[in-house]
Amino acid sequence: MIAKTMKIVTALAIAVAVLASCSSGNDLGMASQEAVAKVKELVKSQVPADAKVYRVEWREDRGDRKLENVLSEVSVFYITPDNNDYLLVLNRDGDFKADGPSESRGQTYAYEPTTALDLNAIDAATLQKWGEEGDKLLQAEEEGDQYELKSVENFTFYTLPVEQSRVERWNTDSSYKADSQKQYAYFSLNYTKKGEKSEMNGRLLTTNYYTVPFRVNEAGQVEFE
Repeated sequence: MIAKTMKIVTALAIAVAVLASCSSGNDLGMASQEAVAKVKELVKSQVPADAKVYRVEWREDRGDRKLENVLSEVSVFYITPDNNDYLLVLNRDGDFKADGPSESRGQTYAYEPTTALDLNAIDAATLQKWGEEGDKLLQAEEEGDQYELKSVENFTFYTLPVEQSRVERWNTDSSYKADSQKQYAYFSLNYTKKGEKSEMNGRLLTTNYYTVPFRVNEAGQVEFE
């Protein structure tokens, strides 16, 4: 029993290290305190103060540095008081930059009833805990121990924006209103399979990886998506 407990504790410690760290001191690990602080800073500095942010997602690198757990892209969805909907994508190029927000083709969502995302409720310790729980779920699956945690694919936090066509329902349906005021989260972890080796395809070294999606339920528990 002691040996088994030690093995579990060691595995969780390794998972935390993977989730929070990355290969270079100049980069930000996906679930690190520095990454969370950077995401919040970008939202505060790049989004109008009177806008309502209803979705934030950050992702790891999609190219040569895949599986290195490097924060590389932040996407922010928000509504302005005139009911216009915007998406701002910030890509890491030395620092995080964007050409500017892209506007949706119509006024789909209503500003007033939409609940803004509470960024203060997001912290690195919680993200790391979720990652540990997700990894533990996978390891408990049949042949789950054949997969090795490599990186976080993405973290996504959102509220459900109220559509213009459903404002009246929002005013009269307490259940619908309550759902729109909740904050939701999901994330994905990337794994490699033990025994599978990287292969050269022309000049490129290809590594197979497996993305496992999870969600956080209303009780705050991690589940497979």
